Amino acid sequence: MTFHKNQHREEAQLDRGLTGLSVPDISLLVPLAEQLNVTVAELLQGRRVEEEQRFTREETEDLIRKALTFSAEPPERRQARTKKYLPVYVICCVLGVAEALAVWAAGLANIEGALALLIIGVVFGVVYGAYAMFWMAETLPRYYDENRICNFAQGAFHIHIPGIYYNNRNWKHVLRAFRVWSMVSLVLVPPCTAGAVFVERVTGWQVWVAVLVVYIASLFGAIVIPAKRFE
Repeated sequence: MTFHKNQHREEAQLDRGLTGLSVPDISLLVPLAEQLNVTVAELLQGRRVEEEQRFTREETEDLIRKALTFSAEPPERRQARTKKYLPVYVICCVLGVAEALAVWAAGLANIEGALALLIIGVVFGVVYGAYAMFWMAETLPRYYDENRICNFAQGAFHIHIPGIYYNNRNWKHVLRAFRVWSMVSLVLVPPCTAGAVFVERVTGWQVWVAVLVVYIASLFGAIVIPAKRFE
């Protein structure tokens, strides 16, 4: 019974690989290669290699990187994700950008550091919010579950916090928290910046520094708390 289950899983993986939806799970590369009577390199390359041919170092590294990349999300699942999050993303972006422009026009961002905080908050929320909402992988490769890995990298997005390990038990919670944080911070940074500048004009205290500290701390909290809680 176990053999048939494994065979069925391998066939499903092979089918997804042949249709371009993903590369085989790294744990199935050897059994798949043996079943097809090819080498692992030939399996990853998608073609047979003659005896006298050799893979260059660059070709070998490219194959390894391909084996470790995240599986492509099925089109129907991507469409469902876009449909789910697009309205929230658009509303938050419109509010955040409108608030930022209003704060700038009112002259409430002309103190050293405040304008930079305003720009960072809005740009980060718009760019990385979109990435988290629509493109970031919702499922991690299996080797994240089999090893203690504290690094996530996909495209231009990198997360590396020593001592914080990611796997498929906590990743959905980390991703959800990061999505919420990116949208909430996008909307709250402009009014908080304006309030900090107003207080500084009255008291002389650099309150915008406190806003920046809270901003950064909340970002780490959005990642660390769910990652540790569900690890």
